[in-house]
Amino acid sequence: MSTPSREEKNVRALPKGFRKLGQQERIEAARELYGGAEDEWMCTAGSPIQLDLAEVMTESSIGVLSLPLGIAQGFLIDGKIVDIPLATEEPSVIAACAFGAKIIRQGGGFTTWADEPVMTAQVFLEECDPESLKVVLDAEEKLKEHIAPCLERMTKRGGGYRGLDADFDKETTILKVEIHIDVRDAMGANLLNTIAETVKKPLEKLTGGKTLMGILTNEASRRMAGARFSLPIHLLPGSMEKTELARRICKAAEIACVDPSRGVTHNKGIMNGVTALALATGNDTRGLEAAVHAYACSEGYRGGHGGNSADRRYRALSRFTIQGENLIGEITMPLPFAAVGGAVGFHPTSRLALKILRNPDARRLSRIAAAVGLAQNFAALRALVSEGIQRGHMRLHASRLAFRSGARGKELSDLSEAIWKEGRYNLETAQKLLEKMREE
Repeated sequence: MSTPSREEKNVRALPKGFRKLGQQERIEAARELYGGAEDEWMCTAGSPIQLDLAEVMTESSIGVLSLPLGIAQGFLIDGKIVDIPLATEEPSVIAACAFGAKIIRQGGGFTTWADEPVMTAQVFLEECDPESLKVVLDAEEKLKEHIAPCLERMTKRGGGYRGLDADFDKETTILKVEIHIDVRDAMGANLLNTIAETVKKPLEKLTGGKTLMGILTNEASRRMAGARFSLPIHLLPGSMEKTELARRICKAAEIACVDPSRGVTHNKGIMNGVTALALATGNDTRGLEAAVHAYACSEGYRGGHGGNSADRRYRALSRFTIQGENLIGEITMPLPFAAVGGAVGFHPTSRLALKILRNPDARRLSRIAAAVGLAQNFAALRALVSEGIQRGHMRLHASRLAFRSGARGKELSDLSEAIWKEGRYNLETAQKLLEKMREE
């Protein structure tokens, strides 16, 4: 073992057993070690219930990070008006989302669809021979019976076992076994992992192989959802000639299907809304985004513009076309949303978000998410190919500068407007304008 240098000995650190300290002790230790301004620690303090939730939901908690929660109102989805709760730190997200929904509502709103909520547990076995593939497939009924006790409650709710697949890789001699489960309104992670653990020993006995690992996959190609709208071109907003604006929107979307660098940002814009909805409802944003971006570059994905297994470019998730006098927007993506389980329904804010959405089941929530993503994308493309996006962004940036300069309460909106009219977006200008406002 190497001896610590003098510099290493002099570096202060959190106390040993930090995670075992009480929450307040951890906060005090962190404040002493890291310093920080008073407002920085005030914003992590939260309410007593938030601090208790932090203690339950994460390890070594020292506070909370509260994201703004807003509402994008007036979505017309499958004939019903829905207000959408979104949790996001990006000022333009809700504004753009609500604007897109308002325009699309004039053309009849969104129609949506979603697959049944089927997710997959995987088991990988080493040291198998090619014949093991057929052995496993032939033993499907026995394996199904073996996991039946784990699925009893889910089956009663209308979900449960939906099939088994297996694949043998000759190069690695790895046998992959996949068990598909309808998880209904749940996230299903614990259930899927339990299924994977439960079939390890029976699979080893069947194949003679050794289990390497068993776990769910976040790849969600069986959990697809989509949305569509048809908007009369004359309803497109803005000063640009309407037919030209529609053409430019379609061309921008087409570029995102053939240029991966554009496709990445295009899809990021879609996820601005989808991830904000996932955060508001307590869903797993990391699993959701991994599934979406894997799909965007999968060989089975055509993006509406052709392609083959050798052409696996990252592509846009949406498609825009002109049909007659209408602009058609469509989106298809994996959206494994849950309405119960995990943080969904456990965190009070997620419960409130689900109430705002009129307590949808998992499939309905996925359909709403598809409409949100398409509205966000439409609004971004329209702005991008007409007046540009920076004008709207800078107006919202003015509000942040107003806050940083020290404006509070009504001063925030007044100073933000003054910065916008001044047209100079820096902290020095904001502070001078605030001083002038207060003098007057």
